[in-house]
Amino acid sequence: MIQFCFNRPARRALISLFAMLPLLLFSHIGHSSEEARWFQIEVIVFARGSGDSGEENWPRNLTLNYPFNWVELRDPEDPQPPQRGSSRWGDTRSIRDPLTDSVTLPDLQRDPYYQLPSAERQLNRHANALRRQGGHRVLFHEAWRQPFTANRETPALIIAGGDIYGSHYELEGSIRLTLSRYLHLNTNLWLTRFEPNTGQAPGSWPQLPNRPGQRVAEVPSVVNSGLASPFNTRDNNAWGLALLNDASLPEFLREPYLPTRIVTMDQQRRMRSEELHYLDHPLMGLLIRITPYDRPEAAR
Repeated sequence: MIQFCFNRPARRALISLFAMLPLLLFSHIGHSSEEARWFQIEVIVFARGSGDSGEENWPRNLTLNYPFNWVELRDPEDPQPPQRGSSRWGDTRSIRDPLTDSVTLPDLQRDPYYQLPSAERQLNRHANALRRQGGHRVLFHEAWRQPFTANRETPALIIAGGDIYGSHYELEGSIRLTLSRYLHLNTNLWLTRFEPNTGQAPGSWPQLPNRPGQRVAEVPSVVNSGLASPFNTRDNNAWGLALLNDASLPEFLREPYLPTRIVTMDQQRRMRSEELHYLDHPLMGLLIRITPYDRPEAAR
């Protein structure tokens, strides 16, 4: 048997080293579990039918809100950075040089939360089939890439689509994707039907929350649905903006459109990658496909 003799300081140092080994081991495991895995995500949200026949009694005691931790998709040709709230992953951006006023476009192979071109989508034929099918309208169809970690720091993605009514879209809300043993999808979406505000009572529908990251108040505009707008001329738009900025008026009088129906899609789904998943609702549907993505190394 070999015996080792250590003086008292050496024994203390050895004891401290052995005491730290479990911490070092778990620290390494924790670090490796936090390494991001990248995926390409593609989502289609569509409205079905007009919803005017067989009208249901939709609940009105709704709570509509956006999450604190969020990010929005950006057009890669837009020099503005992706807007985000409390998110470390939404910080990639197109960079504008203040001296030359030139723009460095993002690297779509490496930067997250940028809209991918149509050629890189995998669900185009599904979107085209929905458009050909009577009574269906595609409200949102985008593909993008993003990292996932094993914790809950992945931000929710802001969703907006369909026609614009004043400062709101038909479809608004957010979706949140997380990764543990499986991929998990949580939807927080609402689909709104509007009517022009002519001074009528606002009804009992909840007030729609403003989207996070709205940079400026949007000028009320005529929409494709054919509804007559009270703000359909240049003079009316000027009057409408003054009306919207008049803080002495009730909130509902400052909105050019009022909701006449709001339905929500608040669902959770456990998913596998590389499979097409469908979430159903009487008035809308959601298709999603998530594919593992091998993010290339940065160019040297």
